[in-house]
Amino acid sequence: MDHVIETTYPFDFRKQDAKKLAQQINKRRNTVLIGMKRVGISNFLRFFLYHPEIAEKYLNSKNHLFIPVDLNDLVEREVFPFWVLTFKRISDAVERSNLSKEIKKEIEQYFLDSIQSQDLFLTIDYLRKSLRLISENGILPTIFLIRFDRMRGSITSEFFNNIQGLFDATHGKLSYVITSDHALDQLEPEIFNKQSVSVFSDNLYIKPAEKSDTKIIYNSSIKQYHLNLKPEITKELLRIVDGHTQYLLYGLISIGENKENVSAEN
Repeated sequence: MDHVIETTYPFDFRKQDAKKLAQQINKRRNTVLIGMKRVGISNFLRFFLYHPEIAEKYLNSKNHLFIPVDLNDLVEREVFPFWVLTFKRISDAVERSNLSKEIKKEIEQYFLDSIQSQDLFLTIDYLRKSLRLISENGILPTIFLIRFDRMRGSITSEFFNNIQGLFDATHGKLSYVITSDHALDQLEPEIFNKQSVSVFSDNLYIKPAEKSDTKIIYNSSIKQYHLNLKPEITKELLRIVDGHTQYLLYGLISIGENKENVSAEN
């Protein structure tokens, strides 16, 4: 995806995090990516999802299908809209994949039927059939549930059972990558108890970026925003953000509006 700036990053960006996540996906093990606000989980995920070298260098098969579901796209933070959005993203990913036209058409029809039915049970059933169809044709689907903590307050035992049920329907060929500010057992302790969560998934903690990774984001961003900062401003900005990459981006936007700190471009 040419418009995703993270595709231009050097391949060794957040190398250890990328390796750990790839190992989990290769094992088909569900993973919860946990990080404090502003450490750059979304930035890292865009790199992992769209960088052209990830599959070649880190994954053990070319048959992975990544399905990003950003819950920022949810207008209503409720269970049925969640599943509709997830199904739509699965359908979109299948359409872009190398699966046959017949399979693409069948999954698209499942999605359209689920929309028409407005029935949660049928929607889950069509989802189950779609994911089973994908996996039976040699594809390993991974659903990335991004900003999962937006569902706080709407999660029920039935909801969690359906998430697990889709995994079981593919005989473990489906895997989830979930991003959240908190571990699942802290997000909804009454639903995600420690024992069930430990069986379902592993936690992977994302720390603030290393200096080298922060510099990669900095160099890429000043090109994107056409900035040429004074060296002393660059040094101070990198010191202040201390690996919290979202603050770095906020800082660059602010500095760009203050022309006193921006050198004339050569």
